Amino acid sequence: MKTSKTQIKPASEHQARQRFPLESLHLDPAQQAPLYRQLEEQLRQLIWQGVLKANVPLPSTRSLASLLNIARNTVIKAYEQLSVEGFIQAHPGAGYRVGEGLATRAPRRTKTIPSTTINLSTKLSQRIATLDKAGNFIGSQRHNPPPLPFRAHIPAFSEFPEKVWARLYNRRLKHSSRFWQQAVHPCGYWPLRQAIADYLVMARGMRVVPEQVVVSAGVQQCFELLAKIFIDPGDPVLFEEPAYTPAATVFTMAGAKTRFVEVDAEGLKVDMLPVEGAKLLYSTPASHFPLGMSQSPSRRKALLAWAARSSTLILEDDYNGEYRYRGRPLTTLHSMAAPGQVIYMGSFSKLLFPALRLGYMVVPEAIIDPIASARWLLDRHSPPLEQAVLTDFINDGHLLRHLRRMRSLYALRQDSLLTTLEQHLDELLEATPLDGGLHLIAKLHAEVNPEQFFSAARTANIELGSVAQFSHKATSLAKRQVIFGYAPYNEERMQIAAQALMQSYRKT
Repeated sequence: MKTSKTQIKPASEHQARQRFPLESLHLDPAQQAPLYRQLEEQLRQLIWQGVLKANVPLPSTRSLASLLNIARNTVIKAYEQLSVEGFIQAHPGAGYRVGEGLATRAPRRTKTIPSTTINLSTKLSQRIATLDKAGNFIGSQRHNPPPLPFRAHIPAFSEFPEKVWARLYNRRLKHSSRFWQQAVHPCGYWPLRQAIADYLVMARGMRVVPEQVVVSAGVQQCFELLAKIFIDPGDPVLFEEPAYTPAATVFTMAGAKTRFVEVDAEGLKVDMLPVEGAKLLYSTPASHFPLGMSQSPSRRKALLAWAARSSTLILEDDYNGEYRYRGRPLTTLHSMAAPGQVIYMGSFSKLLFPALRLGYMVVPEAIIDPIASARWLLDRHSPPLEQAVLTDFINDGHLLRHLRRMRSLYALRQDSLLTTLEQHLDELLEATPLDGGLHLIAKLHAEVNPEQFFSAARTANIELGSVAQFSHKATSLAKRQVIFGYAPYNEERMQIAAQALMQSYRKT
């Protein structure tokens, strides 16, 4: 099908004021991106840049398809994704309009370890107290049991295609001339950096070149590297409230002065950010951690405007942005920002399996050399063999196939968890669905004592956390918000665990 730059003359002066500039749309079938992705991105940019004003009506799917000489289903797919993201809104009987407000808006030890004759506690840094919260995430030194229901923040690694991984692993061992026994660049194995950049361009619509990609030992190491090159004692770093505690801990340990800003249903409350800004701001816009909501387009635009005014660098942690169950993954903040305004971070440990310990970040060109030096001093680089196997996993198409399968599985498991909680624990709590992620948030009823509830869970050998674990203020509301993970658990295991929890609670 031939397409060229489409130029349309409006039927009337009124229509010219109401309709968007169709002559700016250019769909090219020769590009790798499918036509619906091209149309979606061009419409998104017109809205984002303010060319399309709030509440302006859009053409019907049939009309736009006819004007652009493309299939109607192409327009439908583009409209559906933009609707999911909040850029446009469907009005029954009146078609689609541009969204409003976008322009403004340890278990016990079995044996005692002999102590030294030196009192080491007197020699520890004063910062050691900062590590207390991190210790809550560490399991047993001797055992590595399967996760207990309803432990959150882990993928269904039992569903990972281990035979495919083993085949790729063996192929590398057999045919790679022992390259994997040599050191690689601190920023990562070059073909993997290329593969990640290609993936981000094609699957996430980002503007990335391989030189910007830094491979790390997970996102947690990204925080460590960034703290080393950016933070001097007393530098302000901003976090959402609640937020991912291990990230804040790293920056606090580096001497940063951490501050926390509240969130609501639309994400970070940008109007509460300090006018003077900060050295860095950490955010999880695609799926807030731990509450799970997505930052609205208007808040994203306001956040980027604030960051530009205050010269604040944004750290975008897209820890599970690929796991979106309505439409495709949301557009990244990095894609919407000016060059150098956002550092983007992702984790393969969350997407594939926890022990992989490979993550990455997309950084501005100006800090590539400092990051490389910091990584060289820290641990040189991640193991080359695992990086090479992951490269093949991506380039051979296994990553995208696995993500598609997991999105379907996790959507079903979220539904199963909601049904299970309603059937067996409705006397104690209420949960609402989320558009993505690997866990849900349930709120305990007013008459339920949180301490009694969590005690009953421990007695029933069930692993639950509360939002208070990730809250700087630990409010009464945060203590009543329970985090239920569902990704690694099938329906039967959820049912058994929920029944055991209810029985345990009734006995307390």
